[in-house]
Amino acid sequence: MSSAKLRAFLAVARHCSFSAGARATGLSQPTLTTQVQSLERQHNVELFHRRGRRI
Repeated sequence: MSSAKLRAFLAVARHCSFSAGARATGLSQPTLTTQVQSLERQHNVELFHRRGRRI
């Protein structure tokens, strides 16, 4: 697990939003989403329950 992916996960969890997490980390929202999805695939687990645009 890379530290960038872990930071992405923590930012989303702290801010309850991919967009807000991206702003807090200085990354684009698509980049942050890709990192979290990669972490989910790597560990075969859903880290966030997504409902449309909400997590």
